[in-house]
Amino acid sequence: MIAFKEPAGALAGFFRVRNQPYGECVMGKGILLWLIGVPIPLIILLLIFWH
Repeated sequence: MIAFKEPAGALAGFFRVRNQPYGECVMGKGILLWLIGVPIPLIILLLIFWH
């Protein structure tokens, strides 16, 4: 049995599915963070240039 070290972060285990390999979980977490992180700079730019 191979033991994997959990990545840092409180939600690391939350997004993990038992049947998925570890690599897919990390990729899924990266996609989630990307989806959340991309709109933030756009919103900030809109707020700066809106006024």
